[in-house]
Amino acid sequence: MEGKWEFTVHTFMGDMRSIMDFKVADGVLTGTGTDGSNGATGTVENGKFDGKNFSYTMTIKTAVGEMTNELSGVVEGDKVTGKSTNPMGSFDVTGVRI
Repeated sequence: MEGKWEFTVHTFMGDMRSIMDFKVADGVLTGTGTDGSNGATGTVENGKFDGKNFSYTMTIKTAVGEMTNELSGVVEGDKVTGKSTNPMGSFDVTGVRI
């Protein structure tokens, strides 16, 4: 999970991409994310990583205002699959290490 990833959230408004930069220490996931559409950045909060499963929250400015997302998923090699949940709904997330 450590390092840079390109995450894609598959929403009803189309795919939303972001670049994530993660660090892991003693099961705690930290880092930042940059929205691919507007360049807004957010900080990983409440992050956890057990070697395979991850979860965190992140608040970031979007086209519809500031929004907090809860993300969780599974890391398999250089790929991520999971879910992003926010006030607009729950959406599939995919990611690849870059």
